[in-house]
Amino acid sequence: MIGVSKGCPVSILGVRAATLYSALSIDSLLVWEEEPVRVSLGFRTTDKHGALLRSRSQGSTSGHDLQLALSDGYVVLNSNNYTLKSDKQYSDGNWHYLIAVRRSTGLELSIDNVNVIQGQSHHIKPVDQNSRGQKFKGCITNLYSRRPGQSFIPADLSSFSQTGDVALGLCSLHSPPHTKQEKHGKHKPVSTIHVPTGSHCRRAHRGEYQLYDEHSWLSYTVPQEDLNYRPHFSLDIKTKSSNGLILHLAGRGVVPLLALYMASGKIKMSLGQNRIIQHKQKSNDGNWHRVEFSVERSTFHLLVDGIHVTDGQLPNNEGSSLDLHNPVYLGADPKSRTIKGHNIPMNTVTGCIRDFKVNDVAVGEPEANHKTLPCLDGLTETGTYFGGGHIILGNFTVGSHFVLSFELRPQYLTGLLFHVPSDKTSFNVFLMENKVSVKVNDGNDAVSVSVTPHESLCDGKFHTVTVSKKPEMIRLVVDSVSEQKAVLFTSISHSTTLNSLSIGGTTNYRQVPVSSPFVGCLRNVKVNGGPLAFKTESRVVDPVSIDRCPKE
Repeated sequence: MIGVSKGCPVSILGVRAATLYSALSIDSLLVWEEEPVRVSLGFRTTDKHGALLRSRSQGSTSGHDLQLALSDGYVVLNSNNYTLKSDKQYSDGNWHYLIAVRRSTGLELSIDNVNVIQGQSHHIKPVDQNSRGQKFKGCITNLYSRRPGQSFIPADLSSFSQTGDVALGLCSLHSPPHTKQEKHGKHKPVSTIHVPTGSHCRRAHRGEYQLYDEHSWLSYTVPQEDLNYRPHFSLDIKTKSSNGLILHLAGRGVVPLLALYMASGKIKMSLGQNRIIQHKQKSNDGNWHRVEFSVERSTFHLLVDGIHVTDGQLPNNEGSSLDLHNPVYLGADPKSRTIKGHNIPMNTVTGCIRDFKVNDVAVGEPEANHKTLPCLDGLTETGTYFGGGHIILGNFTVGSHFVLSFELRPQYLTGLLFHVPSDKTSFNVFLMENKVSVKVNDGNDAVSVSVTPHESLCDGKFHTVTVSKKPEMIRLVVDSVSEQKAVLFTSISHSTTLNSLSIGGTTNYRQVPVSSPFVGCLRNVKVNGGPLAFKTESRVVDPVSIDRCPKE
């Protein structure tokens, strides 16, 4: 059986990433009587002070205490009256992976596969969450305890108790880690990519993704030890593309990268220049193919549909000293640095990927993605699926009486649904967590109306929304809940032809209420009772599936 479906362990489902505004309480994860006490996670932050993880009994004399924190950018591990502090700062906004171990004899800490070595001191106070008077903000992902008897599955962060605010299912920092333009690069910075924000609707996901075009990608953070000790990757791919990247990640050691790609229709694996093995038959036939590839001490392997190709050789047991590091990309490299100079494709192989595993464990949902859609191989239904793109309708007219109605089923609870701009006026419909909101500006005054429906927008059902504008009133109805505000518009009370109507997002988020696109399905979109013709009267800014949505 492939994927998550009826009969699979419930523990596979869960939230693996979160934005922390205060320390995550991890008492439920640890068994203090079993040694060693061990946690590992990926983290990133631009704040220099604050706790990531802590036990509720931190600082007590019970011995059941542990805290992972940053102090002036240095990682500090406190437990059992001992403290271990890194010799480097890690508040650079980049992802780092750490392993923290507490034994009765002391502490161990490894960050990015490098052991922290220094004297351990008694009686150093744990880092106070708000010791600098500022609210700490950081991201964590793939939290493991690795205690004896625990299955090899990251912790479900939604099941933990928190001492403060936590945004589950996403990572958001003050300044994303890749917003700076490369000094000598010609590529656009990643900050131009608007990724979904807000709570993610947790549903059983088939783990199938459509790499929409040559710039599509998905990124994952995998435990560092899994990447560097006999790593084994597997996935299914379906494509008609003859060239393009399938998977890649960078290395800092003797193996500069690990890449799986398609060239002339054949699947190839590369560990750097002159270290390439390939499947002899073409696999770009539009059918599903199972691909497995791995690295051992002195060899690397590739299997396609169970057929083992000739192994590649690694001299001096180089496979035992790998220094591969996150992120793991499916598709293109948004920074265009990992694969530079290795004579492999720069762009994504277009097609579908599913059932991605590392060391035979399902990796789960990606940490970030760009220009992807669900792979619509399964059950579908009528509607338009927005995967981060949008639709533009030109010559859109707003009259003194205007009614917009539609049905939606979101995948994220924050995003821009409809946007009408002009020189001085605007009209916006958007999601903000579990609320639907309308904001209208006539050039003089702005009016906002919001509705929280009785049922969660994440329940997997379609919800009906109606927006009515009259010269004296704005009314919003979501299912059976309605709100309205009285107002006297002056500038747009008469018929006005505006430039365009953007549906699902926009190209410029500087003048809209939310900073991310709508991700999910819309259907039955009507203006003044008439359906909008997406196919014939619109311009699509991908990725959008015009006439099909995945069926829940």
